[in-house]
Amino acid sequence: MAKALTAARRYRCYYTPRDKLGHLSQSDTGYLPFVQLRAANAEDAQVAAIHVTGCPVADVVRLEHAS
Repeated sequence: MAKALTAARRYRCYYTPRDKLGHLSQSDTGYLPFVQLRAANAEDAQVAAIHVTGCPVADVVRLEHAS
């Protein structure tokens, strides 16, 4: 039986970019780039961010919406 996907929450995933040779590269500004995506939980968001960016994820933050 397939697992039902529920992407109800938004997450921002900060990652460490790689240079052209594939080595981890520090940002000149000190800020990490990020991707935003929807996932069921933080662990799923981290896995998806790694898949999308191909880079190690440093932090995952759940984004709350104002009501």
